[in-house]
Amino acid sequence: MDRLLSEFHANDIAPGDLLRAVLEVALQGTPQPLVLAVSGGRDSMALLYAMARWAPSRVAAVATFDHATGDYATEAASLVAAQARRLGLTVVRERARTGGTSEAAWRDARWAFLRRVARGFRARVATAHTRDDQLETIVMRTLRGSGARGLAALAAPGDVLRPWLAVSRAELARWVEAESLPYLEDPMNASRAYLRGRVRHELLPAFEQAAPGFGEAMLALGERAAEWRRDVDRQLEGCGLSVNAAGTRLTVPARVLERTTDEGRAVLWPAICGRVGVTLDAHGTRNAVRFTMAGRRGAHIVLAGGATISRHRDARGEVFEVRRAPARDGLSARLTSGAAPTFAGAIDALPPRFGRWRFQRLGVEPLATDAWCMALPAGTPVVVRAWAPGDRIRTDGAPAGRRVTRYFSESRVSVLDRPTWPVLLANGEPVWIPGVCRGLAAPSRPGRPELIWYRCEREFD
Repeated sequence: MDRLLSEFHANDIAPGDLLRAVLEVALQGTPQPLVLAVSGGRDSMALLYAMARWAPSRVAAVATFDHATGDYATEAASLVAAQARRLGLTVVRERARTGGTSEAAWRDARWAFLRRVARGFRARVATAHTRDDQLETIVMRTLRGSGARGLAALAAPGDVLRPWLAVSRAELARWVEAESLPYLEDPMNASRAYLRGRVRHELLPAFEQAAPGFGEAMLALGERAAEWRRDVDRQLEGCGLSVNAAGTRLTVPARVLERTTDEGRAVLWPAICGRVGVTLDAHGTRNAVRFTMAGRRGAHIVLAGGATISRHRDARGEVFEVRRAPARDGLSARLTSGAAPTFAGAIDALPPRFGRWRFQRLGVEPLATDAWCMALPAGTPVVVRAWAPGDRIRTDGAPAGRRVTRYFSESRVSVLDRPTWPVLLANGEPVWIPGVCRGLAAPSRPGRPELIWYRCEREFD
């Protein structure tokens, strides 16, 4: 890409020809359809018009997000929607329920929207980040003490396509002006209220004046960091990493991390966690390195943002599991907060869903030994709620009662799964822990009349 740009600059090629060539190169290795993230600013409107002109068949949708921060945000989203429709493209527009108060809050809300749209279209997000954005991000991360992994910044390998990353804002501006393309100038671009604005308008000009070539040197540093990240990712291929379909949970054989040094673990852990969208800061990396050799089976640590690393055993042997913090909807919050019961009623009408669990009424009696199934006489009043640490259950093996935690341990239920595990109570007494055990009040033999049988299944994401 750098050679291509050098050739175009040396031959004084028209801006449109340059951008078209850059776009074609960026799209060569991207077979998926694209969701264009368009804000209404000059750079993103350049991406919108370039894709509509030179690669319209690759566009699944145009996504624009109104941050609800004032008139500009609404006007920009309206401009994007109107222009995209005029170009014959599908538009998805959303407005934040409340205006954020920080750059991080705005970014998180916008990316949550973009990823949701991309999933809906089975597409990849494409943004209009430029070479200037990359330089500012590298400097900001340097100021925050980022390591080599963070200094790759926007050039880091990932699932977001950034066609303009090797193009400067000035080059995009020349094309936009030559084509008289509509756009709105974000007033925040001139503001010093946030770090990026101060870096753009104050720090970078001062650094460049004091040390000419500073910007090019920082960009080269970012490219070396990105290549280093790609090398680390290649090292992880073939190491037995397993990621669930939703990309929220990962397991890796413990031996992968145990057979290297602390320095090696400090390199591998951030790369492993990054596979499921978990970012490790320096403190989290140190904790993960210590946990590698000190954490016993069943133990876990909590990382910033609520992500976790745990150690347990599966069919492959000892593994470490990384879980991204789950999205907290209203039901999940109630299940983990110990609030009022989720369901209270007759056994005949258990709720079909309980958080990430399903209750299915059976038409035939299952095997008597299947702990995922249970029956009670028709009309029995029951309560379904999340497990509580003090719960006890009476079973054939412990008629006086035994803590459910003991049964969890024997069934190898992770401590991370227990807070949302359903418990069914009859007459105020736990009688069924799905998949774990049944109490004395839950008949374990078939043939009794008037029994309502259920199977409870866990939904794995």
